[in-house]
Amino acid sequence: MNALTVIFLTAVAACSGAQLPWYPGLYGAHPGLHSWYRSGLPLMPQPTMRSMAPVPMTYNMAPFASMAPIHSQYGAQNEFGQYSFGYNAGLSARNEMRDAFGNVQGSFNYLDANGKVQTQQYVADALGFRVSGTNLPEAPAPAVPQYTPEVASARAAHQAAHNEAAAAAAATPATQ
Repeated sequence: MNALTVIFLTAVAACSGAQLPWYPGLYGAHPGLHSWYRSGLPLMPQPTMRSMAPVPMTYNMAPFASMAPIHSQYGAQNEFGQYSFGYNAGLSARNEMRDAFGNVQGSFNYLDANGKVQTQQYVADALGFRVSGTNLPEAPAPAVPQYTPEVASARAAHQAAHNEAAAAAAATPATQ
């Protein structure tokens, strides 16, 4: 939806009885969009003019104990395969985007069973799928290898032979 459509729908919803702000009698005997929707009548103006006075509307709503968290969401896509979407639902959120080359990246978070917010980020591209997060296990640090006495002796002999060959090569004059 573009911005003008959002502004228009917001203005319609904000008006008394959800009617058009400049013509409250557009739907005839059914004073609001809500009534029109529930009645199943076609969306057509009535041929007769009504009074321009606003029609009072009453709503029967049950009281509620607390406010729900603010929820928001968005989404967009185009003809090149690019898209982006996301939501925020108070204790959880997610966003993801894809570029024209097929690379996807995103993140999400949520509240785990222990009451801790967990966050994950991920990337899917030519290098594969990679993820990092606050609740993923970490590998232990690599240990320094401990060589057996036989291997240590062979490595020392090899290093001595290499050093001897390097010294001999440095002492020999280069010929061209």
